Amino acid sequence: MIAKTGLTSSSFNTAGSLLAQRSLRMNALAFNQSLNRLGTGLRINSGADDPAGLLASESLRATLAALDAETNANVRASNIASTADGALGEVSGLLTEAKKLVNANANQAGITAEEKSANQFQIDSILSTVDRLANTTSFSGQKLLTGNATITASGKSLPIDSATSSSLGKTVDNSTHYTLADLKAGGALSGSSANLAIASKVITQAINDVSTQRAKIGAFDKHTLQTRIATIETSREHMLSAVSMIRDTNYAMEVSRNARYDLLKTSSMLMLGKANKRTAISTFSILA
Repeated sequence: MIAKTGLTSSSFNTAGSLLAQRSLRMNALAFNQSLNRLGTGLRINSGADDPAGLLASESLRATLAALDAETNANVRASNIASTADGALGEVSGLLTEAKKLVNANANQAGITAEEKSANQFQIDSILSTVDRLANTTSFSGQKLLTGNATITASGKSLPIDSATSSSLGKTVDNSTHYTLADLKAGGALSGSSANLAIASKVITQAINDVSTQRAKIGAFDKHTLQTRIATIETSREHMLSAVSMIRDTNYAMEVSRNARYDLLKTSSMLMLGKANKRTAISTFSILA
């Protein structure tokens, strides 16, 4: 039969050798790919590994990068809010002390002129400190309490009002406008004036102004910034999980595959050796 078709046993043995070579090459490629996945920890190391999975994971990673940038912006805005709130807390404490001094000066009985002068000196010192805090409190070079700062993140913003003595405690009495600055020595509401009742109203208004501003900053930080940060963290966790499912190596499965391909590669090498040996014997027999 072989003689009629022109085929010899050598031809069959050569075909077996080629088949064994092809199997060895395929198993070796699969083994190397599995080894690469185990080494890198990634199921997708090139576009050829999973084109659709690569596209999906890269899209998710781009979204994650945008979320990370937004989180950083919100954290930075929260830090700005905390800085402004801390400074305003100091201002509030100072104004409370100033109110005690103003009320003491308003008490006409039992207080000497020297005591009033000493109280006025303290009030001047307090208002000077308030102005210093307002003009020096800053974050990354941006002054926060001069009326020019705005906390902005995630498309939301909150302007921060000025905390200078000329901006706090605005009160109108008989068509006359007063501010906290009028409580300084020589001002219309200083301790030596007869308007100490109005001075008390002004400083009370100033305390309310600071408290209101702190409440606005706190609400913006809690309900806008911190809520958005928490929302982003939840979304980020789910996206990272999705990226991991697509790109990362399943070690339990891959170790099993690696062992399988290693066994197949070894088996293919044995079969190739046998096929080559048979081809060599057949060729020798024909030549003989």
